[in-house]
Amino acid sequence: MSDPTQSTEEPTGANEGEGDPLSGWARFAAGAAGLALSGAGSVAVFVTDNQAGSVALVLGGIVFLLMLISGNPLLSLGHGETQMRFATRRRRVIREAEEASPHEARSALETLSAIDPRASQDIEFIRTSAVVYERLVQAELMRLFPEFSVANNANNSPSLADFTILTPDRHAIFVELKSLRSPVSANVIKQVMGVAAASLSGCLLVSNQRLTQSANTLLHMAQRGGTAASFVQWRDEVDSDALKGAVLSLLREMGHGASNG
Repeated sequence: MSDPTQSTEEPTGANEGEGDPLSGWARFAAGAAGLALSGAGSVAVFVTDNQAGSVALVLGGIVFLLMLISGNPLLSLGHGETQMRFATRRRRVIREAEEASPHEARSALETLSAIDPRASQDIEFIRTSAVVYERLVQAELMRLFPEFSVANNANNSPSLADFTILTPDRHAIFVELKSLRSPVSANVIKQVMGVAAASLSGCLLVSNQRLTQSANTLLHMAQRGGTAASFVQWRDEVDSDALKGAVLSLLREMGHGASNG
């Protein structure tokens, strides 16, 4: 199943980076303060010897101007690397994404990560992204194969993969999903091989990431040994032809004679 925790990056805390947007009056005040500080700092550069103080004034002005542009309150400013983080409605966007349609949820999360780059380190963002990815793949499989049944195995045996694709003539393959933040490892391929062996059915691994070299080698070895396992990288609808082809190829390999072209 999707493993949203596979990452070396440390997620942010549950309450980090949250806050309400600034009001119109507050944004006006921030803009006025930003202009005043930036102007004062620029003048001070030429008329005083205190360069550090002049730079601080300019930097403070930039901070307030960024507050005006973003509409978000300043959460923290780290001197040195000049790290600035602005509070966002991160939690609200994540909660709404969980309830939205898969495509709307994907758009919301992509927008959030663009506005708030640190969101990608938030454990709730990672978890929700994995859930949304699972829903997107299921929806795409249902669109590509309207005559097939695409059943979620969440409430079934843990030995099964995420989905079961069932053809009208009752032939089945399993689909294992991996929403990851790094390339697919050989250990994941071993898991897929185990699913294929235990189920006596084919297993298709679908991931947003590519295979590592070792994983690719292991998969080819398994296939040459007769294991009905396959892999396809699916990131969005651009990869849907590859997804469809992988399903049909696996069905043909198992002798089911799928005719969905």
